[in-house]
Amino acid sequence: MASKRQPDESVKTDKKKKKKKKATCEETAELCSVVEDELVTNIVKEAWSQRSSCRQGDLELDCHPFPHCIIKNFLGSETFVENLQRELLELNFHEKSNDLYKFKQVAALFGRFRSWLGEVLGVELEPTVDISCAKYEYTDVLLCHDDELEGRRVAFILYLVPPWQISDGGTLDLYTTDSHFHPQSIVKSLIPSLNTLVLFEVSSVSFHQVSEVLTRDKCRLSLSGWFHGPSLERPPRPIEPPWVNPVYLDISYQEQIQEEFEDSSEIQLKDFLKEEKFREVREALQLTQIQWTRRGPPNKRCYEAASLDTLPQCVSACLELLRSEAFFLLLSNFTGLRLHYLCPADDDDVNKDEEKEDVLDRKATGSLTESPSANTSREKEPSTPVCCGELRRWSHGSYTLLHDTEAARAEYALDLVLPFCGVDWQSEFGGFTCYVANEEDEELLTVYPEDNSLALVYRDKETLKFVKHVNHKSSSGSTMADKTVDCGPWTGCAVMFLQSLCPGVNLLSLYKDREQGKFIVFKVIKLTLTDSAGGLGGYEILKVHDADPFLGVEVKFEDVAACQQFLESYSSGAVRQSLSQHACRLLALPQELTVETQLKASTHILDLYLDKLELCLQHIHLSQPERLRDEEIDHLEQQLQTQALRPAPQSTLVTQEESPVPSNCFKFQNKVFEDRMLTATDVQSFSNGVGRQWKHVGRALGKSCRALKGPAIDNLAYEYEREGLYEQAYQLLSRFIQAEGRAAKLSRLVKALEDCKLTSLAENILDVQPRE
Repeated sequence: MASKRQPDESVKTDKKKKKKKKATCEETAELCSVVEDELVTNIVKEAWSQRSSCRQGDLELDCHPFPHCIIKNFLGSETFVENLQRELLELNFHEKSNDLYKFKQVAALFGRFRSWLGEVLGVELEPTVDISCAKYEYTDVLLCHDDELEGRRVAFILYLVPPWQISDGGTLDLYTTDSHFHPQSIVKSLIPSLNTLVLFEVSSVSFHQVSEVLTRDKCRLSLSGWFHGPSLERPPRPIEPPWVNPVYLDISYQEQIQEEFEDSSEIQLKDFLKEEKFREVREALQLTQIQWTRRGPPNKRCYEAASLDTLPQCVSACLELLRSEAFFLLLSNFTGLRLHYLCPADDDDVNKDEEKEDVLDRKATGSLTESPSANTSREKEPSTPVCCGELRRWSHGSYTLLHDTEAARAEYALDLVLPFCGVDWQSEFGGFTCYVANEEDEELLTVYPEDNSLALVYRDKETLKFVKHVNHKSSSGSTMADKTVDCGPWTGCAVMFLQSLCPGVNLLSLYKDREQGKFIVFKVIKLTLTDSAGGLGGYEILKVHDADPFLGVEVKFEDVAACQQFLESYSSGAVRQSLSQHACRLLALPQELTVETQLKASTHILDLYLDKLELCLQHIHLSQPERLRDEEIDHLEQQLQTQALRPAPQSTLVTQEESPVPSNCFKFQNKVFEDRMLTATDVQSFSNGVGRQWKHVGRALGKSCRALKGPAIDNLAYEYEREGLYEQAYQLLSRFIQAEGRAAKLSRLVKALEDCKLTSLAENILDVQPRE
């Protein structure tokens, strides 16, 4: 649904219709008070001009990675928001319409908001406002782009979503850019929230995406659009820079193929390579000797390309075949296109580009050149085909996009696709090639990857193509992903995000304290990583940075065993426990520190795959570090070594030291228990005994569980009110286990029960299991 209208334009309708709408819609749309406050307006205007951050009530301005503003409770009436949400959900999203009363009210409101925004930015915005409604559902995604189009000045999104967690996906991800204004990596992810407006200036660095929606139960509903005005100046961007199955060598069969190809301009040749040769290449592609490099920028493509000098011999031989003149002649016989000077002459000789993509990708240009003179016609001279090759690997998160420059550079081409993807690849995973007409949305052709099936597609200058985003469903299937074994040097990179959930303890603020806080927080992180990675030798801290409200820790792993041990510690909750213990000791806290964590490798949130260790290792291995160790980290490491060399007061250590609790255990009433995952028996015992206190326990668990934050507890109470207390408590703990997965440990439930003074219930639950 979309609307493009003048905000001052009156809605033309008959009197009866007006009266009817007036009677049925008592609530009117109003803006939040924060944008009416002149003092706030001046503060935000000054901050935006200085590219500095500020926070005023429900309004927050952040300039990293590019200026963006977040306004909570944007519309003043909760009832109006609920009614608007309900009306939009009833739309048929295949149609375009703006015949909705509340939607028109919102359009008018944005017209009033335009005046405030123009004052803040110091520019005159045009009266026309573009507004559209979008509904993202399970596996939907909007890949990296910058929104730049002539006349667009400010982009905005108003969320109309149910309670939403980061595990639901659908976040608005913001990218940093390099010196060439190409997007690099995601540094901030904004979680959708009901009645929250996000806006940013459209510029050469405003790259963002909507991450894949992972929840089946909710839809990500929003109103979005653009305010128009003079565009920001855009800096110039640099220009991007005997194997064959014998049946295909039979001349009569080649003639049949050519007839079919000339009818439809596309064909798939199944079992193209000899079975034994295909199997040899496919197995060789799994070897760890191949070095893969991620290709970008993300607003055009995201996949991995192999370094050709690291290829196994049989893979190199296969590429040599596809570069050979003999293969060009074979392609000419398949297609009727003159790609070699030995093929029959044609009146329409044109330079041809050939591209083989997906796994083996190449370009071949020209077979004949022609140089006519004014008076005489010179003979056509043969030219040698030129071919450059590329080996690509596709996995979760890979894609290519249509781009403006592609349409300008489009030419007649013969595309070749020869996949080595595994027999269990399914179309619902994505990764297929789509052909579309320029400036049109309708797909002309879809080519699905199929093992050892050579696809040939001839396209003209008005036909463009892209490879569909490979979604998370592919993670459970067999892909071409490198199955790493410990062979040669292994490195990888991950970023761990930390946030204290205890009032009065802010890890980010402490780290910004250059006197003592920075060193203490760094020491806590260093000790935690040493505990969880099995020593000092397997990792290196590259940088600690501000990822408000989180503290981001970029870690390079130099050994696969250390990385694996860290992942196991992270998934079991031992990393949080170690972090809490070291923080309590070094920061002299009166009680245990509750910490929220998130682990990422490139754009992948590893918390979603902790039950797939090999997949997490693969994502970390593919996310190679892009920087050397930060100078600040060098200084902190030296400071830590200097402190370690000082003699420690041994007497105090002896008197205060307690016998250590194993990392897979916890203490309760001075007894040690195995810290296992919660079981169905635990859930039943809890539900039987907690009674009306289940809400208090839920809020205690919610300190370290996103799924139980905000209105989640009250929503559960309302949803299961008729079923009674047992079902409400049962659903609470089930929701906790579903959200936390392997991190839903017995120790966390016992700690929550202790916080709520329900010690007897904790004893009952622990008595069910054998004690150590």
